[in-house]
Amino acid sequence: MLNLEYFKLYLIDFFFYYNTPKIIKIKNRKLGILYRIFQVFIITYIVVFKIIKDRLYLKTDPPLHGAIRFSIQEPKVLTNPSYCSENSTPSTVPSSCEEEKLPCVYWGSNEIQYTTEGTGLAFFTTRASVTQYPPGTCNFLTASSPEDACIFNPKTTPSELIMNKSFIADIENYTVMIEHSVGSSDGSILLTNINMEGQFLSADGKTVVKSWTSASRYETNPNADGDIITIKEILDAAGADLNACSFAPGADKDAHESNRSSGIVIVIVLEYENVPFKDNVYSYKYYPQIIVGAEYKATESIYNADGSFTIKDRHGIRLVIEQYGKISSFHFLTLLVNLTAALALFKFATYPIELLMLWISFKKNSITNDDINDME
Repeated sequence: MLNLEYFKLYLIDFFFYYNTPKIIKIKNRKLGILYRIFQVFIITYIVVFKIIKDRLYLKTDPPLHGAIRFSIQEPKVLTNPSYCSENSTPSTVPSSCEEEKLPCVYWGSNEIQYTTEGTGLAFFTTRASVTQYPPGTCNFLTASSPEDACIFNPKTTPSELIMNKSFIADIENYTVMIEHSVGSSDGSILLTNINMEGQFLSADGKTVVKSWTSASRYETNPNADGDIITIKEILDAAGADLNACSFAPGADKDAHESNRSSGIVIVIVLEYENVPFKDNVYSYKYYPQIIVGAEYKATESIYNADGSFTIKDRHGIRLVIEQYGKISSFHFLTLLVNLTAALALFKFATYPIELLMLWISFKKNSITNDDINDME
């Protein structure tokens, strides 16, 4: 017969009892030394690889993308590059891409940089041609039917070539200034690049092509609001050569068309991070890379006051910057939580010791009762 009183006491004991582990001290120096060695390795792993290297003391947020602005400036002294033809018309087909020559024009910075939509984008012209389409007897903008003779078509509308295909002379020596800003998602951190240290790395991600600090920016140009770098330095860092053959599908392979003629695309990853052991101090790095086989062109259409059209066919360097990284700040609670979780690894130090102790005890009988002290 079921004893209800006994069952009641059993349930109470079952739900409200408390277990505590039994501690046994093993007086064996070999095991003790090995145990401490395991603990040292675990502490080293926690402190060096988790707390310091992985920066578990920081509260991390993805960066809030800010504005990115490019501006270009011509060099103080312009040169006559080897890729410039002395003739006013294009030369014959070259024997190699490096020998491709075209007439050269010297454009100002405002004409070289063509405005593009969106932040983090820039386009610098390396080759261009200009064609004008006279207004004729009607207005191109007032065509009212499919058969209307005023419909503008660059292939059939009579035109006048104002400038043959020409290279932009000395483009490599033009300087580019890059301004960018970044913030945290909660709005507590808002920074511009003039308040941070930066580096422009090569495509291998290791070689520093150029670096900036607040002091170096001021020494170079007290009025500079960003990072100043030459187009040649950008090209070299990205592994791009304007005189090399273009692998773009639309490039004229028979004419040995070069990257200077077809245009190229360079993607730059802009990565932000905290300066180690400095609270609220940040740095960034540029990682450029050319997109092999990509070309870039832009057609600028200008409607003139007299009713004519001017078409500028531009090929050149397309820069695309993508902001990436982590914006972090010291947070004691984050450190405490991560440290507590990391210290749980200490438990793993006992497992190999216990296995080794069992092996020694049962195989070699080297641990006696005198080596064991019970501690409740």
